[in-house]
Amino acid sequence: MLTAPEENSPSRTPQYVAEVQGLFGPVSISEVVFQKIWKRGDFRMSGLRTLAGETLEIVSREQIAPPLCRLALALALPKGSLADEIVRAATEVGIAEFFPILAARCESKPDAARAAHKRERWRAIAVEACKQCGNPFVPEIFPVVPAAEFFEKIAAGGAVPAETLKLTASLEAGTRTCREIERDLRAANANSGAPFPRRILWLVGPEGDFTPAEYATARAAGFVPARLGELVLRVPTAALYALSVADQMRLNFGKIGKN
Repeated sequence: MLTAPEENSPSRTPQYVAEVQGLFGPVSISEVVFQKIWKRGDFRMSGLRTLAGETLEIVSREQIAPPLCRLALALALPKGSLADEIVRAATEVGIAEFFPILAARCESKPDAARAAHKRERWRAIAVEACKQCGNPFVPEIFPVVPAAEFFEKIAAGGAVPAETLKLTASLEAGTRTCREIERDLRAANANSGAPFPRRILWLVGPEGDFTPAEYATARAAGFVPARLGELVLRVPTAALYALSVADQMRLNFGKIGKN
């Protein structure tokens, strides 16, 4: 029987990939995904039979350590169902945490019941995305909170570890590019042994962008403005652009760490 402690965050503990023998040969699925599918009823405990009737036999297990540098996304809720697609794509990129927040200019401002429903939907979407892309780590989906509350938690150090690189997209004059930020981190590491980030957290604003006051609060909480090209991007484009850049940055940090 597959077991994984659900009381621990899936994104913060090592997970397992189980190779199961099915009707059409071996299939690899993550243990957390297996558990969630199983609990939803697609698998039954007795004999590990699927609803289609074939027997699944566990033939091997491999423990997979989480990445040294993890990705996280704080997203001011966009309108409509855009957040659904962002969660799906962000999971495929490999985020560990998703922080949905309500900014002053958000068009979507769900009440508590609706926000809780959205959170459950995003959890289901993340599991489906993990199944599709082979990601063994289901991201942690945090409750929807006002931007001010989120920034307060970040500033207090209670939401993310200390060694977190916090970035926010900005088109302001003088804003460094992500390449320049990475170059400065490399230089600090080479010159003084400063550690590379253990987490990269991107903050992406709503359709109308953050207000000047929200930007000031974000900077006070440690977010560094970063330029994502020269054009104004839609929220889904900005989120995926930012995470793609962060994914390459963490891969580069890992290569440096091995040298």
